[in-house]
Amino acid sequence: MASQAEKKSIEYLQRRRFKSAAYLVPCLVIASYTVMSNTHRLDQSDKRVELNLTEFRNCTVSFQPSKEPNQWIGRKPIWLSAYPTSLKESTHKNIIHQLTGLDQGGKNYYASSKNLRHCFGTTETATCINVHPMVDMGKGLNKASDKFYSEYIMAIRNPMTALPSYTNEKQIKYHGETGQMSEESWQNMRDEYMSVLIEEWKAFFRAWKTDSNYTTGMYLVYEDLHNIDEGPKAVKRLRNILHNAGFVVAPEVDVPCIWFNAIGEDQLQQYHEKKYDYNDYIPGYTEVQKQLLLTALSTLVDEYGDDKELKIILEIYINTIKKEIRID
Repeated sequence: MASQAEKKSIEYLQRRRFKSAAYLVPCLVIASYTVMSNTHRLDQSDKRVELNLTEFRNCTVSFQPSKEPNQWIGRKPIWLSAYPTSLKESTHKNIIHQLTGLDQGGKNYYASSKNLRHCFGTTETATCINVHPMVDMGKGLNKASDKFYSEYIMAIRNPMTALPSYTNEKQIKYHGETGQMSEESWQNMRDEYMSVLIEEWKAFFRAWKTDSNYTTGMYLVYEDLHNIDEGPKAVKRLRNILHNAGFVVAPEVDVPCIWFNAIGEDQLQQYHEKKYDYNDYIPGYTEVQKQLLLTALSTLVDEYGDDKELKIILEIYINTIKKEIRID
């Protein structure tokens, strides 16, 4: 039996899906015009469409966390699973710090030092982010189940933008790329590794939903987190999970300001205008690759259809790809 919170979450996602469907026809018209005009390269001279962020710019957070020593004994950190680029590490740390007051409350599983290993050290951990593909997990996630909270948070993003963003991130980290990789480089890597990227994206879900003993606490959706209306709602749900796990958290009245401070005006404006991380071009796909994406999403819908919230999110991704993907 679903809880009241889960029912509200599902109802909200259903409204989003129906609203998306209502705009299908005009969006297709706009998309057709875009293709005909060959405007996939982003014109920097376009008039800037500003978000109205007035109510957030001067907001303040009232939360004053306790400084009592050893208050955290007995609490367990929460896994935060994420496909690469679904949640920036800096954003993760910022949100958790503001919500809990813990200076190092958001940690990375793979960060290691003399006093830190696998999210455990001399300071308390509220969330431990584990970015797929997972390595060095020994017997897997379940061997540490006694050390972690029973529910996990899953950060996800539409693969249409997650795959090229992840590819670009690897080029910067390992190959000295600066900024957005050239469109030709993206096309070459996409054509060579598309099947591998899609399989890794699907494996991310299976590792947590099929192979682990944990249950899903919430989905932290990239697109929602960067939306002025849905972002605060997502952070509120995150706050509630932290609270249920025993952490002292900021009051709900602080949530909109915490969200704005963590994401930042520049990121919000970037997503509002481009729906992507970079400005030079929107990564495209071939028609065959579009079908591969849609098939992968449909497969996950079939596999996890009993998870109503995830099913609705994946169906939104399917509709977005059908309407907005650029074919080159």
